[in-house]
Amino acid sequence: MTSGYPENWNEIANAIKQQSGYCCQRCGMQCLPPGNSYRHLPRRVRSKYTAQVHHRDRQPFNNNPNNLVTLCTGCHLSYHQGKKGNITPGQLSLSLAID
Repeated sequence: MTSGYPENWNEIANAIKQQSGYCCQRCGMQCLPPGNSYRHLPRRVRSKYTAQVHHRDRQPFNNNPNNLVTLCTGCHLSYHQGKKGNITPGQLSLSLAID
């Protein structure tokens, strides 16, 4: 990948989210775990409750488990406000594959 993320990023991120119980490690929000259908929820609600993985040092190539933290969408976006992150806001937009 040219973004600095490894080819197995999805596997790494899924393991981190699973270890946290799909709970935001900043605000404590319980996010939606995979395996259920959330089509009955509006897209904005699904987006709000989607767990994401953040690199504490903002380096996508550093995938040491101590560098990775599960965050809800709001907390993840707040860490990247002010263009302090390693990715653009557009890259944080969610493509929900939840059935």
